[in-house]
Amino acid sequence: MMPAMRKTPLPSIRHMTVPIPIGGINTVSAGTTMPATDSIYSYNLIGAEYGLRSRLGWREWCTGLDGEVRSILPFAGSTKDGANDRLFATTQTGIWDVSASSGSPTEVVTFVTQGSDSGYGNCCSFTDLNGYHWLAYCDEANGYYTYKESGASWGQVTYGSGANQMTELSGYGFPTLDPTKLCFVLPWKNRLWFVERDTGRAWYLGPNQIVGGGTAGAAPFYFGSRFKAGGDLRCLASWTIDGGSGPDDRLVALSGGGDIVIYAGTDPASVDTFSIVGVWSAGSVPYGRRLVNDFGGDLVVLTSTGIIPISRLSIGNPIVDRTQYSTFKISNLFNQLMAATSTLKGWGMALHPQDACLMVLVPTAVNQASQQLVMSLTTRGWHIYRDMPVGLCAAPWGNTLWFGTQDGRVCANDGYLDGVTRAGTGFTTINWSLLTAYQNLGSPLQKRIELIRPTVLSQGGSINFQTTAKYKWDLTEGDLPQSIPQSIAAMGKSLWDTGLWDTAVWGGAYSTQQKVFGAAGVGPEAAIAIRGSASSRMTLAGIDVSFNVGGML
Repeated sequence: MMPAMRKTPLPSIRHMTVPIPIGGINTVSAGTTMPATDSIYSYNLIGAEYGLRSRLGWREWCTGLDGEVRSILPFAGSTKDGANDRLFATTQTGIWDVSASSGSPTEVVTFVTQGSDSGYGNCCSFTDLNGYHWLAYCDEANGYYTYKESGASWGQVTYGSGANQMTELSGYGFPTLDPTKLCFVLPWKNRLWFVERDTGRAWYLGPNQIVGGGTAGAAPFYFGSRFKAGGDLRCLASWTIDGGSGPDDRLVALSGGGDIVIYAGTDPASVDTFSIVGVWSAGSVPYGRRLVNDFGGDLVVLTSTGIIPISRLSIGNPIVDRTQYSTFKISNLFNQLMAATSTLKGWGMALHPQDACLMVLVPTAVNQASQQLVMSLTTRGWHIYRDMPVGLCAAPWGNTLWFGTQDGRVCANDGYLDGVTRAGTGFTTINWSLLTAYQNLGSPLQKRIELIRPTVLSQGGSINFQTTAKYKWDLTEGDLPQSIPQSIAAMGKSLWDTGLWDTAVWGGAYSTQQKVFGAAGVGPEAAIAIRGSASSRMTLAGIDVSFNVGGML
């Protein structure tokens, strides 16, 4: 008689891999229904190659501006070698040339009006009938300015028919154009369009004209009557859409009340070739005019409810359907920030070329730490950037994102160290932090995580990090790892423009770190908190855990 077969007992230790939460922050899923690929919080990380990568660092470029930097004005010149490329920044007093790194940049324009609204503006590049390249800039308090590549000269556009002057088109006795009230500029179908401050009116010039008077002057266009929710004309945008017979650019107008009006056509003076194709309400909008941005072939609008692509509205989706917002997964966080700061200056969006993300600038009070919401263009997951002194403005120039600070600096967001001074002597590491989604690991029973083994890839040697298990919806951050030497030489690092070939140390292929950490605590749901500091390109690629399962109590 064969002995009875004994059932093999289940192992007392179980093992599993916790997905890296490339889905980003999730504030809308309830409890353990949150996908394992999402996170409770994610600071200074972005979805990238192999997992979550630490964000790029920042360095001083220009210092010594006379106050908070309010606008970044990039200009790409006509020569392929970039010799005529320029970067300008504005403060309350004027426009500064910050094309070269300097501790004492030159103020190239002194504003006539120097007040609380001066220096807030937007710009665009434009080519006129004669092939000259220009930068057109409109200031909230001072109106229309131009920068001409040929001669590298700035000038304020005044009323009249002379050089660098502008009037209303002949035959328009009313209204009278006032160039000092033009607060926004947009190039659309070879024309420059302008928003007139505190009105529902826009002005447009003839094709390929940078200024003009008399028969070449500007004509008014009235959007205000189309704004069902009221408000002023806040900004204009160009939206490229394939209407079935090839791509076509449409003109988008956004009101202070949140109305979105879209026009199609060519000549705004002709009702036969220029017509309205839709009016939608996006709800209220925050303060300012930097409320639209190109994004992956679409146009996104920053509203008080969230960020919504124009394409979602134009196909008839109801505005109350929150899932159509790009910010849907962080709706609660976004709404809290908007409720607290919607009336402050500084809301805006910018595409980050190197970090491959859409950055949303969130305003803060003076001398308060800033933070930015960022969405990876690869994973569409949202994360939070902190520890960067981003103030009121940011814009790409070349392949780098540049931003202004509240204390008169222009900085570049690149490299793998934070706070690199112009002298290249001071810096800090980039501190990142993550809390994964809470999971019950397959059952409602009590769990005790015994071991945690993160996998970290880096291009510059050892990365300091610390990890711990969290239970019972503990949302606090983990402990900071031990600090690393605050000396570039001690780290074996080199700075661009100062390192020498054959002696400097540069990043290479990824190296792998797998450290095993012990864990404590018990609970039915568990999450992993990990916090580290990076001084090179770093990616969190995996988290493995070993755990015990107990009973219900």
